[in-house]
Amino acid sequence: MKRLLVLALVTGALWATDFSSMSTEELMNMRGTIPAEDRAMFQQEMQKRMQSMTPQERQTYMKKQKARKQAQAPGFTAFDLDRDGRVSRQEFEETRTKRMTERAEEGKMMKHAGDAPAFGDIDANGDGYIDRNEFQTHQRNRMQTKKPGYGNGMGRGRGMGRGRGGF
Repeated sequence: MKRLLVLALVTGALWATDFSSMSTEELMNMRGTIPAEDRAMFQQEMQKRMQSMTPQERQTYMKKQKARKQAQAPGFTAFDLDRDGRVSRQEFEETRTKRMTERAEEGKMMKHAGDAPAFGDIDANGDGYIDRNEFQTHQRNRMQTKKPGYGNGMGRGRGMGRGRGGF
């Protein structure tokens, strides 16, 4: 029985992803796509990398992360499927469903999906359509009023989760 257990542990270690051999850039690009069984190892490696960075390197990393996240955010044209300059509720729901399905199929974590705004939150004038101005105003306001822990790098809030509850 002991031999079987040792064999299982050794075999499992051989199949585990070796994040230490990857560049920080490669690790950054993998964020959100790590399988559940590898997340602890990934977080440990990222935490080690962050701790070894100078404040300037850390700031550069965080700027890249912010830019990457903004680039991933869908723009108005992604929702305006019929290109009439406004987004109907149907277009909004169709686009959101498609994006969430694609992200799920890619294995990306969607832990804040429940916090996504509803159509009515963006349709400020209540006319049943979202125009470009309403869309951009909502995105700008949402970025300015982010909840703690959203977009602050790995883990929850500052310090990559240190001093807070477990993951």
